[in-house]
Amino acid sequence: MKKLLLLMLLFSLTKINAQNTEVKMGPIIENYGKVFQIESPELLLKTDKVYKVVFDIYTDKSEGNSINPLLNTVARYLNMHAQQGVPLKNMNVVIVLHGAATKNALNDSSYQKHFKISNPNTALIEALTKANVELFVCGQSYVAHKYLMNEKSTQVKLALSALTVLIEYQTNGYQLITFN
Repeated sequence: MKKLLLLMLLFSLTKINAQNTEVKMGPIIENYGKVFQIESPELLLKTDKVYKVVFDIYTDKSEGNSINPLLNTVARYLNMHAQQGVPLKNMNVVIVLHGAATKNALNDSSYQKHFKISNPNTALIEALTKANVELFVCGQSYVAHKYLMNEKSTQVKLALSALTVLIEYQTNGYQLITFN
């Protein structure tokens, strides 16, 4: 009897694990934002509603030539909801970079100058902007890190501050997401 119970437990754990192993990319951000396929979720976003979100990104725990995982989270947000039928036109997304994530706003040559490698986030930032994601960098953090204005990526807009972006967009109905 104990062996049967153990076998049933192992089978159920294998089934739970198997559900989480299938990963799907795209359709919005093709090379980033992998999404685990969840069978029969009990909560999905409505496909006919407009979702306005501002991502507050102020950390960067990437190492070496890795992308900022929080920028990848934005790609995952877009992909997972598009996979469930929410059209891109119904996902209005803004990102504000500040603190340790400020360096993500640098163009490749400037990132190379400061960190001895090209900016690993460049391709992802380009893909996000092509998906109509607005990216801002906090002017206060940018200047505090002693970056020059001509070092900023053309894909990223300069804001007076992260506070300015957060207040402006939340006042306009955007929901704040922060995973830092």
